[in-house]
Amino acid sequence: MLIEVLLFFFAIVIFLLRYNFFRPSQKGILVLLYHRIDDKPTGTDLDKFSISIDAFEKHVKRLKKKGFLPAYPSNIDEIIQKRMYLKNRYVMFTFDDGYKDNLQAAKVLKKYSYKGLFFISTAHIGKYLDGIEMLTPEDLKLLSGMGMFLGSHSNRHVNLLKLTLEEIKAEVLRSFNILSQYQKTIEDFAYPFGGYNDEIAKLIGSLGVKRAYIIGQRIYCPTIHSTFKIPRAIVRKNTNCIDFYLISTRGRSRF
Repeated sequence: MLIEVLLFFFAIVIFLLRYNFFRPSQKGILVLLYHRIDDKPTGTDLDKFSISIDAFEKHVKRLKKKGFLPAYPSNIDEIIQKRMYLKNRYVMFTFDDGYKDNLQAAKVLKKYSYKGLFFISTAHIGKYLDGIEMLTPEDLKLLSGMGMFLGSHSNRHVNLLKLTLEEIKAEVLRSFNILSQYQKTIEDFAYPFGGYNDEIAKLIGSLGVKRAYIIGQRIYCPTIHSTFKIPRAIVRKNTNCIDFYLISTRGRSRF
């Protein structure tokens, strides 16, 4: 009997260590980060960040049921200025790199009256990145026509920490120039691999970017976080329903 009690206590401790239930729910804007919406194995590190279209739709459906309102580039300023996030719950769906399967995610978002922000690595448009098919020019036009938003993920998808400031500037401006063919104004930028520092963030802000996004595993609180360091909660292949609940309410599920 004592052994059973100890094992039960040990299981509870492990569960609490695994999940962050002790963290209070946060007021702010939930910004989710997805990559591939296709769980077919590729043999690359990207597999751990790839989920199926069915899993993605379950996430969207769950947030819709919980009353999360859509946040996106054309309404987020009003949400922040009027502090609407203190009264309502908002979610922004973002996608990095520009994989072709993201087009299916956009269709799911539209089905539930949400919009997505797709960060494109422009040098790979219509090509392959690590053997994975990327969005084509026609796909980008279709995304824009569906009411989705495009953002820059640099041109070549290189960690900016490995580049000079001049090289970073060229990367960003090149990507903006290409994306402007599909969307009139490009206002949002996501740091490739989450690589940035204060100097890079300052440079990004000087190039006409209105918002820049990092990997932060927390709820975006406009009164705390810089608009050039907006945290996003990354969704992984092994994100289960408990994980997703904690991510949507606390920004993260694990230590």
